[in-house]
Amino acid sequence: MSWLADAAARLDTVLVGQEAQPFLGREQTGPSAEDAARRLPERHRALETLTRAADSPARLAVGLISWVAAVVGDAGLAYSLWTGAPSWQRVAAPAAGLALSVVALAAGVQVWRAGRRVVDALCWWTLLPERLPHGGEGVEQWRALPVLDAVEARVFLARGWRPLRLLAGAAAFVSPLAFIALALQGGPRYTPTWQDGQGPAVTVFVLLLATAGVVAGTVVLGGLVRANRAQAERDPVQRGLLGRDA
Repeated sequence: MSWLADAAARLDTVLVGQEAQPFLGREQTGPSAEDAARRLPERHRALETLTRAADSPARLAVGLISWVAAVVGDAGLAYSLWTGAPSWQRVAAPAAGLALSVVALAAGVQVWRAGRRVVDALCWWTLLPERLPHGGEGVEQWRALPVLDAVEARVFLARGWRPLRLLAGAAAFVSPLAFIALALQGGPRYTPTWQDGQGPAVTVFVLLLATAGVVAGTVVLGGLVRANRAQAERDPVQRGLLGRDA
């Protein structure tokens, strides 16, 4: 099974990126003010590198492919209940669907772990000035220019690949609803499968699709929310409303 470990390690390198590796793994520690001051000179480069890693199109692509594979696998599993299908198809389709779902799950977990490591590191380096005396006020890119800080904190989710990630996460959440709407109201040329005795197959598929969608959407949107929350700590308006500077 060593080849599986090697493949997972190579995939992790692709999903995270070589440049980001030196800045990972420190989020488990809470450095003192002295440690934070020593690491502060690295912060600008770390944030640039980790921001690119967080916006990685490779990780986004692998995540989308995993989600699509999971949807196709779910369809194969549900096909076992499809009324009128030949017996061999009702056996072969679920077997292929199960195999595809397992592969999609393994790849999805790898994407999630890689993304979590990057987001953890990005938040850690973003909030590093908070560990300095006076909250690091005046540090480059951190509460140095109140107006710029307020604007950049608010447009964080609109930059880079983040709008596409937001769209992908939202699409994963609503995809089951779209399928139900299609099944019930498919237009004048569409006959709902519910009327053809396919209710069990469609129901199983929608439930599996909903599970995959909720998991994928939570992973994608959860990482964005965490990174955005860390960025929002530089926003003087929010800090004032929450009493952080009191």
